[in-house]
Amino acid sequence: MDIQQRPVRPDDLGLFAQIPGVLGVARDEDLRVIWCTASYCRIAGSNKTVEDMIGTTVEDMVPAGAANDRIKVHREVMDSGMVQSHFRLMNDTRVISTVYPLDEQAFGHKGVFILVQDASVHSKFLEGYDIPIIKSSNLYKLEPLTARELEVLHLVASGLSTREIAERMSRAEKTVEHHINAIHTKLETKSRAQLVRWASERGIQSFTDQEWSELVSGVKRLRRGTSGL
Repeated sequence: MDIQQRPVRPDDLGLFAQIPGVLGVARDEDLRVIWCTASYCRIAGSNKTVEDMIGTTVEDMVPAGAANDRIKVHREVMDSGMVQSHFRLMNDTRVISTVYPLDEQAFGHKGVFILVQDASVHSKFLEGYDIPIIKSSNLYKLEPLTARELEVLHLVASGLSTREIAERMSRAEKTVEHHINAIHTKLETKSRAQLVRWASERGIQSFTDQEWSELVSGVKRLRRGTSGL
């Protein structure tokens, strides 16, 4: 998404810090944290403080494969001076992440400012924008799910019945039921309604079939990388 936008200046950071719940982080040309909001710290870890986060890198937050995808975007923004936005999963929730270039003169160096906003439901504010996704995902409770279970979860969240899911995946209904039961066990949900609510609150149904397929492919890639295969 191309947006003409002035670079972020130091006094802008103070404005973001005053907005409750804002996830914002500024990184220097080496992509080390130089500033962040308290909400960003809570995502990083319940015991983290702003002081703890200063100097940390992207690799300190997410696995190497996922870090590389984010670093690529950050470098592109620094080199081009153009803002970029993308959807991704953060701690199992659909978010929109917007990366802005820092004002090099004001800061004394290049860098980026990343603003993360909840995008767990379709919003009219996002209509008309062609926003790509980052395929590598930051999973939390979804991490134990297999790739097939992640596929089933998206279809359940989208409102499909067991029979419809079986037809879509060319599988037997009993096989789909087995996957759903496994998802219940791993997510500690007790019913389909509870599972749908859990997924919907995190915006899983807001991803298109193609986007979710790409995310699952990204999960597979990261897991192969972790296992060394």
